[in-house]
Amino acid sequence: MGLSDRSREGYLIGTARGIAMTPQPRLSERMITVLLSTLAFVVALNSIIVFPLGPFFADSLGFPPHKVGFIGSSYSIAAAVGGIISAGFLDRFDRRTALIVCALGFVAATAMCATAANIVELVVIRALAGFFAGPLWGLLIAIASDNVPPERRGTAVGILIGAYGLALVAGLPLGVMVAVSALGWQMNFVGVAVVGLALTAIVSWQIGAQRRHLAELRAWSWSGQHGAMIELITARSSILAFLLIASASYAALLITPNLAVFAIHNGGLSPARLADVYLLGGVVSVLAIPLTGRFVDSFGAAPVSIAVALITTGLLGAVFIVSHANDMLAVPLFAMVIALQLVRSTVNQAWVTRVPTAAERAAFQALVAAVTNLAQAAGAASAPFLLDFAPDGRLVGMDIVALLALLLTWAAPPLLLMLDRVLADRPSAMVPRSPS
Repeated sequence: MGLSDRSREGYLIGTARGIAMTPQPRLSERMITVLLSTLAFVVALNSIIVFPLGPFFADSLGFPPHKVGFIGSSYSIAAAVGGIISAGFLDRFDRRTALIVCALGFVAATAMCATAANIVELVVIRALAGFFAGPLWGLLIAIASDNVPPERRGTAVGILIGAYGLALVAGLPLGVMVAVSALGWQMNFVGVAVVGLALTAIVSWQIGAQRRHLAELRAWSWSGQHGAMIELITARSSILAFLLIASASYAALLITPNLAVFAIHNGGLSPARLADVYLLGGVVSVLAIPLTGRFVDSFGAAPVSIAVALITTGLLGAVFIVSHANDMLAVPLFAMVIALQLVRSTVNQAWVTRVPTAAERAAFQALVAAVTNLAQAAGAASAPFLLDFAPDGRLVGMDIVALLALLLTWAAPPLLLMLDRVLADRPSAMVPRSPS
């Protein structure tokens, strides 16, 4: 690098620091969180809406129904790849600019899904949408963390993750209604894209520039950036955080994809009542997840995690191991299973926001998104090896799947306690680490 290049780079970094430290009008913490949650809802809706559309995809595009899983797995794997790749540079930009780029890519790919003429095209386009969704979700958490102090961050993260509950309430029924209408399944993706584009414009305009982290920026170099990423990934606090996220995500996808089959074949629910399960599960999630975030802020993650593990043990034991719930309780019990998967993730996700410094927050959250998606893909892929159908049509093996999910659930409290000790022993936690 020549002298003029070094001077130019120094000037740009200095300018960025000056802009970052210039006082700017700010919205309230709650307003910023609510605005971000609207985009989180679009991301959640885009992910969840494909769940009930499998039969429509297969019929319209002419492929066997058992290949529907490729559509979901391509999205998750691509989201992980997008998170890993973007982690190397997301923190070097105004977070609003990065958010707009990722959101526009996500919206464009979502709209393109409506043009798919066969399963290969749909899988590829869904992968493109996932590639942008990974870093987009990481940026939403990072921006919320930038604007909300640690003592109230659980509530903020709870609101963002609560968007998944709202998507369950709105996305699944609406997705089916649109698919069976004259509009066809394609209109689901067009609708999500249009809403996503409008919300991207509103959110990016309202939240303003998000440059404060640039004040901690260091001069960029390949060796420095590589060293900073290795340090971030291999730090003990990061490893514990990734284990927490992976355990919750893997356990959730052991259970969730098989819940509908179990409810119908083992619980005796009709497809019509299955819709009630998802609707009630979404309602419970919308109510329980923000409340969980407040509990985390008030009592800490470890005690809340123990309480969640106790409730999960009783619930999964009653539903999948004892499996003697009467018909009246079947719908609320299955709905609570759905809600608890998101509640457990809220506890872990809220607490790991304390790990990174401001200068590495987007990179860390992009890596968390990658770990989430890889663990979800692994959970969804491994469950079928533990399951089978009995001659009478009942699903066999869910008791083993539930026990494995419980083992991972009870791994969270000791991991959280270890993370607390590591963070307590790191008095310079909020001092940015040098990438050199």
